Amino acid sequence: MNPSFISDADIAKLLDYESVAEVLDQAYQDFGAGRASVHPRTRSECANARLSSMGGIWTGRGVAAVKVYPTMAGRFSFLVNLFDLDTNTALAVLEGNELTRFRTAAQTALIARKVVPAGASKLALFGAGLQGRAQADALCGVFRFQEIAVVDPLCDEDWCRQLAQRTGASVHACLAEEAVRGADVVVTATRSTEPVFLGHWLKPRAFVAAIGISAPKGRELDDATLDRASRVIVEWLPQSMEEAGDIVLWNASQATKLDKTLDLPTLYGGLAPWPSSGSCITVFKSVGTGLADTACAYLAYQRSHASERMSERWEVCA
Repeated sequence: MNPSFISDADIAKLLDYESVAEVLDQAYQDFGAGRASVHPRTRSECANARLSSMGGIWTGRGVAAVKVYPTMAGRFSFLVNLFDLDTNTALAVLEGNELTRFRTAAQTALIARKVVPAGASKLALFGAGLQGRAQADALCGVFRFQEIAVVDPLCDEDWCRQLAQRTGASVHACLAEEAVRGADVVVTATRSTEPVFLGHWLKPRAFVAAIGISAPKGRELDDATLDRASRVIVEWLPQSMEEAGDIVLWNASQATKLDKTLDLPTLYGGLAPWPSSGSCITVFKSVGTGLADTACAYLAYQRSHASERMSERWEVCA
């Protein structure tokens, strides 16, 4: 059987944040139990072009995948190859732009759901581009925010109005300090290479998710944010300690960084308890993993395959 091709347009129809968060939860449970692993990101460069790849093996579902993407002038184009481990054959080739959007936002919502108290009422969102909007949508599926403060010099007022209509929250653009003060959840989804707010503005029990930068020379969070945090959660320690600029550039000893930092296999494997931002500041620093791409591609393929079978049955009946 030839591999399926699943386009971004198809994936946008097949996936939703809640289901993606659920499949990521399952994948990370298996990661903690030794039934999944991460294929680390690799990067090659030539002149002004960069080619990157990352992947994952999920033996718990019998699949593996590799995502490949060039970067040109700061823009990405993603393609994911999904394989069946039982037959050692290719299952599908998927465009990866929508996959990346879904898995990044759903992962933030998944982690927030585990550590943020249910009564969270204010979201501060830095960056209202494609991923920032996805973060807001995914988090609004988990929490009933009363206020969403958006920090973006190009903030679209129409989008703010639409988000307010969908969620019932007061959505408004403002400056950084106004957004962060009193926020229960702070999300940074920017391309900034310098901190976008001051950590001493954070309330004592805030949850901060930094998802915009996956390079060691850029950061969205300052030292004060990380110094004040009781715990820093990352996806996978070996990758994050090299790629997460927020952590790499943090002016703290390696021992302090490792003492504060927990990764998902540790938490899901039961080797440490999940922190609660109800009693402390918790930071989640994401750089993306190939395992998340694998899980998301698997879900999209399963749904696409089920849709094809349903269409075939209708054709037979007709």
